[in-house]
Amino acid sequence: MLIAEDFLLLAVDDETGKTANVDNLGVRLAGALLADLAAANKTLMRGAPEAGATKEEREKAGDATILVTDNAPTGHVALDAALQAALDAPDAPARKIVEAVSENAEENLLAALVERGILEKEESKLFRMLPVTRWPAADSSHETALRATLTKVLVDGAEPDERTATLISLLHGSGLIGGLVGKDQRKAAQDRAEEIAGSEWGVATVATQVAIAATVATVATVGVAAAAFILLSNDADKAADTTSPAAAEPAEAPVS
Repeated sequence: MLIAEDFLLLAVDDETGKTANVDNLGVRLAGALLADLAAANKTLMRGAPEAGATKEEREKAGDATILVTDNAPTGHVALDAALQAALDAPDAPARKIVEAVSENAEENLLAALVERGILEKEESKLFRMLPVTRWPAADSSHETALRATLTKVLVDGAEPDERTATLISLLHGSGLIGGLVGKDQRKAAQDRAEEIAGSEWGVATVATQVAIAATVATVATVGVAAAAFILLSNDADKAADTTSPAAAEPAEAPVS
């Protein structure tokens, strides 16, 4: 199982097959795929901070360049798409690769999970018109074990291995941490996730850490862009309202 697949399984409800409302899910999955490439020894980094780098140095990790060291296909549709994105833009900063991979990351990962019998694909129509696709669980055994491992780390204080620390770092800030534990344990679990996300540099490989840093940087960039778009749209709507003929006419006095 890929780290990206673990992330997506936690985001999809086993019974309803609906995906949770995760901020920039595609970007986070893309970062996870880059971490998977690093774990598979497919990539190295140029211009990346060294292990033990300061927080300020780590924030610049998204500017590092991804070097593909093994371009042989893996046979996994999502991982190979991420590998090809890195090959297609050899001089692009890591955050740009994250953006490129994010376009099809969720679709490719869902297809892979369905092919292996972990999820099912159910298609229907809402009000007999609007197509709806859901992805309920077909085999929850892996996710059940994954949730148990994450609970041990986030609640019981167990030390995570590199893979688990990487997954938690990617989950941090996604809104999914709280759903892994009970209501009374959410605050402690979120604090523990923040601790791991802030201290894992030097535990995982530099390539994996750059994938995480690039993901965080891209989520922030996309969030700012989306907010700016909403503000501009609202301003345009207000301008349209004030310049329309209806808006220019005085309102009728209320009838007494």
